[in-house]
Amino acid sequence: MATEHPLPTELEREIFETAALMHPPDSPSLLRVARRVHFWIEPFLYRVIRLDRLPVSEAVRQAMRAKPASFFRDSVRHLFLNPALWSADEVHALLRLCPRLESLYTLGEFSTPALLPALQGLPHLRRWGGPLDGLFGTHAAIDLAQPFFRRITHLDLFDAAHNGDVRLAAGLAALPALTHLCLNNTVGAGFVRQVLADCARLRVLVHLWNPFLSGSAREIAANPPVPDARFVVGVFVNYWDDWEVGAHGGTDFWAAADAFVAQKRVGAIEASCYWLDHFS
Repeated sequence: MATEHPLPTELEREIFETAALMHPPDSPSLLRVARRVHFWIEPFLYRVIRLDRLPVSEAVRQAMRAKPASFFRDSVRHLFLNPALWSADEVHALLRLCPRLESLYTLGEFSTPALLPALQGLPHLRRWGGPLDGLFGTHAAIDLAQPFFRRITHLDLFDAAHNGDVRLAAGLAALPALTHLCLNNTVGAGFVRQVLADCARLRVLVHLWNPFLSGSAREIAANPPVPDARFVVGVFVNYWDDWEVGAHGGTDFWAAADAFVAQKRVGAIEASCYWLDHFS
């Protein structure tokens, strides 16, 4: 009979954890391999959380009741909130358990001034998406000098930005880490020009549109507000699926826009092209 040579535990764990990271949909099946594998892999199921799905929401609620605080602290890195399934109190309780978040998207009723203290307590957060008007209560109250924004590299804004919005443009230009900015739907051409002119560190400015406004998006791409290679226009489809792909390390619209701009700079894409076909 051949003698078995089991793998060292450390190597075995690395193999299973790598498999869970590279193939997230297969992670649940790995839980059934062995008790030790279940212990290693379960945290990876919570690394990326989308609370727009009822089964996921219920699993997270159950884990909040059953798991120690350290489980969420060590597991959760990316979170998308959905106001349809969670109350504000539940959300704030979850955020207190996840101090190591790297990306957080807060839409609808969750983006209120009550969220600001929680954001200040997330020192590892680098990507945030949501409406600034909601976060600060009113457009006039927006204050990008808040310490939280100084760490953000990728900012996805769901606010109308008008040509005369000098204060918001100046606030964006003052952010020391900001390299990627996304503006959604109605945005003044003058505002885009000012942001691109003032934000020297900005690598990409993506102007995303709702599919119902694809005609307006095509028109902007054909007649951009400024001939700047960093400017990219697109129409989003399955926005949150795309977010989840990016959270797992795949090619989301940010990565696609980076590649698009890089190809323009080397002449692989015409300088006059501003349309990003990523979602199609």
